[in-house]
Amino acid sequence: MSPRISVSETAYCKMVLHAIKYPHCAVRGVLLGKRTPLTKTEEPSGDTSDEGPLALSESDVEVVEVVPATHSPVLAPTVEAMFVHLDAFCRAEEGTDIVGLYFCNQQLSNNGLDELWARIATDKIRHPVLLQIENAKLSLNATSPCLKAFELESAAKWRPADYSVEHSDDAVLLASVAVQNKLHRSLADFENHLDELTSADFFNLELNAKLMAIT
Repeated sequence: MSPRISVSETAYCKMVLHAIKYPHCAVRGVLLGKRTPLTKTEEPSGDTSDEGPLALSESDVEVVEVVPATHSPVLAPTVEAMFVHLDAFCRAEEGTDIVGLYFCNQQLSNNGLDELWARIATDKIRHPVLLQIENAKLSLNATSPCLKAFELESAAKWRPADYSVEHSDDAVLLASVAVQNKLHRSLADFENHLDELTSADFFNLELNAKLMAIT
């Protein structure tokens, strides 16, 4: 059986670059992609409405792209503005959904979930997944992806999930070369966009082109 969560090379590299650009900060972002039709869902206990996320998804998730969000403490207005932008983008891009969130903790020794970001995932996304960048494994000499994956088991409980990175060895090498080429300096997150409305492209299309050129 194929892994439940797959991550594209570009998405993986941009998550790594986001963490590298802000080594002393917690970074957070959004996962865009596709999911197969749901075959099993479980409503949170006591909630029979159609609002809010469902707890358990038996669908595979393909993370095609990421949108770096913040490198500072999370503010509600920033999150709301970002989701307005991304919801509009997904409506325009047929077949693209917000499938989850990613994060990297500030402290090297902190391997726990970002509880606030996880709560935003359950509030904003149906059937969300979480990807954690393990900052202790960020290295130019990495030999394997530095991610952990989680899926929602119940209304407020996350469990580890299987994941794979597309062309895993190539993706790890690409991330290393991108860092050596200092491409992280050109990455913009949504927070940068709010600071520099006319110049910061939080979709990072130019960076995508540079990554493709390396490959």
